[in-house]
Amino acid sequence: MLKGNDLDYKYIYVAFLVTNTNMGKLIRLFTRNEYSHVTLAFNKELSRMYSFARYHVNSPISGGFVVELPDRYLLNNEDVMVKLCKLPVTEEEFKRIHQEIVYFHTNREEMLYNTPNAVLSLLRRRLHVKNAYTCLEFVTHLLRIPNVLAIRELESRLDQYVVYSGSFRDIVKWQQTFSDDNDYLIRRHVVMVVLDTVFHFKKIVVRLIRA
Repeated sequence: MLKGNDLDYKYIYVAFLVTNTNMGKLIRLFTRNEYSHVTLAFNKELSRMYSFARYHVNSPISGGFVVELPDRYLLNNEDVMVKLCKLPVTEEEFKRIHQEIVYFHTNREEMLYNTPNAVLSLLRRRLHVKNAYTCLEFVTHLLRIPNVLAIRELESRLDQYVVYSGSFRDIVKWQQTFSDDNDYLIRRHVVMVVLDTVFHFKKIVVRLIRA
């Protein structure tokens, strides 16, 4: 990213995570990569992270823009592995990224998890779906890093900025809170999971047809 005096820029943080969900394990199996999720934060404690992911813990398909809190990964004495990158950005870039995240949050009802591209990325292919992103597409969009089709590729590009690799629990300042991410912990009835999935794919198909 930038080079020069530390006083010339601000920092944002990109975290690569090993998610403990069945979907995360499946992603790692097919990609043969250690990490299955990537997210962005404005502080090294990762008190609030921004990404595209599932809305509910037991509904793996339905998802979109989410504000992730550490308790998504740490409840029930769980822990995950994380690789944390500290990226220098100009004040203008910092403001742009912050403004874009505000836009995503304001319009979160329109944002969808890009399920087709999560699958197509295994074939190094991509579809354009309006207002739909994978976690990788979201982070690379904010960082303006083009032509990245796999998490390991982004890891490689950011390798020089790695400041920590290890236990997620050891680096976060965390206490259970109630905020944007609290719905994630609410388990959906199996019927609602099916309906969530059907409606999610319906929205994707409609956007593809209209593209």
